[in-house]
Amino acid sequence: MHDRLETMVEQYRRTRAEFRFLDSNLWLGRPRNPEFASGFDIEALQGRLVRYGIAGGLVSHFAALTYGAEWANERLLADLKGTNLWAAVTLVPEMFQPPDAGRAYLKEVIARGARAVRVFPVTHNFTLRGWCSGALLDAVAEARLPLIVWHTEVSWEEIRSLCESYPALPVIVEGTPKKIIYHSRLYYALLERCPNLRLELHNLVNYLGVEDIAARFGANRLVFGSYMPVYDPNTSLMQVTHARLTPDEKARIAGGNLTEIAAGVRSL
Repeated sequence: MHDRLETMVEQYRRTRAEFRFLDSNLWLGRPRNPEFASGFDIEALQGRLVRYGIAGGLVSHFAALTYGAEWANERLLADLKGTNLWAAVTLVPEMFQPPDAGRAYLKEVIARGARAVRVFPVTHNFTLRGWCSGALLDAVAEARLPLIVWHTEVSWEEIRSLCESYPALPVIVEGTPKKIIYHSRLYYALLERCPNLRLELHNLVNYLGVEDIAARFGANRLVFGSYMPVYDPNTSLMQVTHARLTPDEKARIAGGNLTEIAAGVRSL
């Protein structure tokens, strides 16, 4: 039994190494709620990436939720300097008052390695409607910075409006901190309606769900992510390595889609 288990583990590691995994959901700093994780600095994160065979990805900072967005972004960009990791900075509407100030800020963080944006409307008490966040969204869309949202922070109606108002803007929906599988009637309808909508994997764990979404809408609609270090990434990794998909589809989900989206970011 032990030999058989060792063989299975080694096969999994070899399969994992065939793909260049890029993680869209990496974090620094202490989580907002107590978790069973430890080691929240850049050195710990880099060690985990090596351990799990993940080549890089997008990193955010929990202080953006618990302290302040601009402070957290500055700490994040400083920590990532000199690494192969991209920043996913957090924005709030007042950064774009006036709009030119927000655009200048985006230009700076893009030059320093930002390749995505996060927003937390519930936590930070705002809405993505144009009357509140129009200047922010206009600038993010012009820069083609992928916008990452938790489905617990933004209503599905707001996600629909966002995707349709900015059809060239990549929008990535994550299932943090609740499984997204219970909303399948909603996100299936939106995947059909909104070509710019993507789903991140770590809480998309319904049986054969990855295969079904890839078959219906294409593998380009899924992005690998783990929510590390809060979650162990092996669950998300195995959703790709053991999926009933072609090698090309697996490669797209593992890292190809995120690489393509990040390459589309442009300076203002």
